[in-house]
Amino acid sequence: MFGDAGRGGRRRGDPERRRRQCLGAEALMARLREQDAQRRAASGYGPDFLEAFARGLRVIGAFDRQRSGMTLSEVARATDLPKPSVRRALYTLTCLGLATSDGRSFRLTPKIMELASVYLGSNMISTVVQPACERLAELTEQSCFAAVLDGHDIMVIAHSLHGRPDVLAPTIGLRRPAFNTAAGRAILSQLPHDALDAWLDRLEPKGITDFTVTDKRALKAEILQVRQQGFAITAQEWRRGYHAAAVPLRRYDGGTIGALCVAVWVEDSSEGSAAERHVPALTAEAEALKPQLL
Repeated sequence: MFGDAGRGGRRRGDPERRRRQCLGAEALMARLREQDAQRRAASGYGPDFLEAFARGLRVIGAFDRQRSGMTLSEVARATDLPKPSVRRALYTLTCLGLATSDGRSFRLTPKIMELASVYLGSNMISTVVQPACERLAELTEQSCFAAVLDGHDIMVIAHSLHGRPDVLAPTIGLRRPAFNTAAGRAILSQLPHDALDAWLDRLEPKGITDFTVTDKRALKAEILQVRQQGFAITAQEWRRGYHAAAVPLRRYDGGTIGALCVAVWVEDSSEGSAAERHVPALTAEAEALKPQLL
């Protein structure tokens, strides 16, 4: 009888226990929502910022040539995100066909290119500039690409390969530092003085080769020289043997939207600039494009 009474007492207590558990879960969710709100406030993005969406994009961005396939733990380390968040992001990407898994590691699928194609299809710049890159590559017998400024990087939006694609490889979507590339300096040279100073203040330059300019005063002097002469030349600042020449790419109204660049690979890395001879061709092509870029 006492046993039955005890079991009955536990049954009568179950609703109360569940109520306390629900209250505990609600309190936990409230704390998590408050933490999310605090993170959004600290980030400066405001209350409408979608943290889950941003995390998903970070997961996509973690994959590259060196990390084409990763386990969940490796993605979590690469993004510095909690494993549960990464798991949900990878599960969603897999359901949408943007990623695939063999049960252990994950890879992006070709469908991910649809995200880039939306930009390329709606962006007049890349559509118009692609044929120009192909003409320049044929004329100079070198690789040519067009890039835009994105923060402290340049991003390739059109390209035509020639010569050594394994070294130059200016594929669409490729990012490189702006401070030590000819294309980056060509764009930076067109910024107003205040905007250039603010950009340099936030810059943390790192030496990549012995030729990389990392002193900010020297770097600003280089950029101002580009502004004066109308073109940028770099020699082995991004990689030994890699030379480049670039000119600003302007719209019909004179506003700068990017840069047009020819890249040259020189086996003898002791040689000076090997790309300057292509400046006239770059300048002529940029002028021809100007009326077409709205």
